[in-house]
Amino acid sequence: MQKIKAIVLPLIVYTLIFSPFSVQAEETRDIVFPVEEGYDYNFTDTYGAARSSGRSHEGTDIMVDQMTPLVAAVAGRVSYLVDEDQGWGLAIYIEDTDGYSYRYLHINNDTPGTDDGKEIRAYAFPKNIVRGAQVEAGQVIAWAGDSGNAESVAHHLHFEIWTPDRDSINAYASLMAAIGKPIVSEDSGDVVNNTYHFMRDLDLGSEGEDVRALQIYLNQSGFYVATSGAGSPGNESTYFGPATQDALARFQRANNISPAAGFFGVITRTFVNDDGAVPEPDDDYLIKTGWLIKDKLSPRVYYVAPNRELMWIVSEDSALRNFGENWYLDIKEFDDLKTLDLPFGDYMV
Repeated sequence: MQKIKAIVLPLIVYTLIFSPFSVQAEETRDIVFPVEEGYDYNFTDTYGAARSSGRSHEGTDIMVDQMTPLVAAVAGRVSYLVDEDQGWGLAIYIEDTDGYSYRYLHINNDTPGTDDGKEIRAYAFPKNIVRGAQVEAGQVIAWAGDSGNAESVAHHLHFEIWTPDRDSINAYASLMAAIGKPIVSEDSGDVVNNTYHFMRDLDLGSEGEDVRALQIYLNQSGFYVATSGAGSPGNESTYFGPATQDALARFQRANNISPAAGFFGVITRTFVNDDGAVPEPDDDYLIKTGWLIKDKLSPRVYYVAPNRELMWIVSEDSALRNFGENWYLDIKEFDDLKTLDLPFGDYMV
């Protein structure tokens, strides 16, 4: 019986503490950014994103280096603290006078510079941070790590905000307000005027001034590559990394560019070069922008670009990158493409 209790009781506690009760609409709280000033970080809005076992993401992941100091978002009380890992990682919760809870997960459990999991408390929390302690906004309360289910991913702070009624709210708006950044709705499809003409495909690992121009364009459009450090507004870089890929994918989703995989191919490039303007066909114009078309007697498949040029898709890899795995399911066939009187443009490699 004692063995059963030892197994079941921690599971019950974990369920009550970490499982969501309900999810509420966006709300902005007046907070201090939870990463100490002067340290690099990067985050995007991933609230509600799918997670394993059918869960959804209740927090915002702020990517930081190991041992980055984490500070209290508000003045309040340490309402909960885990300094001995029970399987879900080290954590600390701060509760303010209004009853809101600010939750910090994946606190460091390693000797600095290692992934040894030795769980030395001095590398997780300052000595004076204990359950029930009063803290001031901006006070260091912990150090970032990868404890719990973050062991196999990069070091980061998983930050959550919960209401007094135990409703989870999206922390992104509060975090953006804390660093003085505006939020641009990804449903708006707004684009900015582009003064750079992109000439080539860009994807993970690409380098060059066109990558910097793309990052500038994304940041100015509100789809931030980063909010601090490399890739952030004014600090755009020449390297196309995962953060650029993520920002580009969000831009593509907002502008109904498919597939939204973060690949800067001919479809997205044409959209950006033309400032998002897609010409409307005349009433008697039968061929529509975005179609994949071919001659009945030829294996060559072409993409109908927004400027009505036909762009030859030279390989299946190109088709997969630009149009997704089901690219071949809707290809329009014509007896002779030359009779369409459409100009042949560049290749899609």
